[in-house]
Amino acid sequence: MRKVVLKPKEIRKFSLYCPFTNEKLDNEDNSFEIYEGAGKYLFSLCEDCLFYDVGNNDELEKNWENSAYETVEKFVESYPDKNILIIEVLIANESYFYGFLNEDNIELSDEEIEKRFIRENK
Repeated sequence: MRKVVLKPKEIRKFSLYCPFTNEKLDNEDNSFEIYEGAGKYLFSLCEDCLFYDVGNNDELEKNWENSAYETVEKFVESYPDKNILIIEVLIANESYFYGFLNEDNIELSDEEIEKRFIRENK
């Protein structure tokens, strides 16, 4: 597992993308909530609302105890043979977690992951 923490600057309108395949994830212009994934997307969840996507919710929910991060760790531990990238986005007091499968073992810097994942809509 690799974990990257992003603290994006305030962006009014943005889109989210799979950092490995460049496929657009289904989200509104100003929301980190993902309605449907694409590419190598596995899941997304937030600390406050627990889940808000369509991917792997049953498995994540059964591992929920105290925190979103612990739930993410348990999910990753269930797949020790998989190379999973975890992106944590910190906005004010909220944490959002996203999981992507890095099947091709692509080496990306934290900055490159941020540029590929969050793109401002102009």
